[in-house]
Amino acid sequence: MDTMETTTTVVENTAPPAPNTIWYVLRVVSGKERKVKEYLDKDILRSGWQTIIKQVFLPMEKVYKVQNGKKVMREKNYFPGYVMMEVVDTNNGGRLPDDIVMSISNVCNVMHFLTDGKGSKGNIICLRKSEVNKMLGKVDEMNNLGGSISEPFILGETVKI
Repeated sequence: MDTMETTTTVVENTAPPAPNTIWYVLRVVSGKERKVKEYLDKDILRSGWQTIIKQVFLPMEKVYKVQNGKKVMREKNYFPGYVMMEVVDTNNGGRLPDDIVMSISNVCNVMHFLTDGKGSKGNIICLRKSEVNKMLGKVDEMNNLGGSISEPFILGETVKI
């Protein structure tokens, strides 16, 4: 079975980071990232936190595979096991309110926020601006490359022009 892969990246909400926002990382059960994102989006709307939490971010890659002579497109997480959140800095020392932290931590399939190395008991840390710019830049770069990559063909495959 011959398989070839090309990847392109598709991101749902790629607004550039606002200067007064902080990015947090949630550690989630691998394979459940999309479901966690959907639930968090609904929970944010239901609880009225749209002014505090700007977006829940899950970068996805489109992977084209050739299997049995057919091209099959699958979406794959760019950061498996992690979901990013963009939160407005409320001059609270870079901290989320405790009720939001508890509500998000109690969501099914969410393990914990990314902490300073002590597991779920440590202090919740946010991403540095350089890390956020690097992450979003890599996603944009992959997105730009994805538009210019032609779809793969198997050597000897019949092609109609």
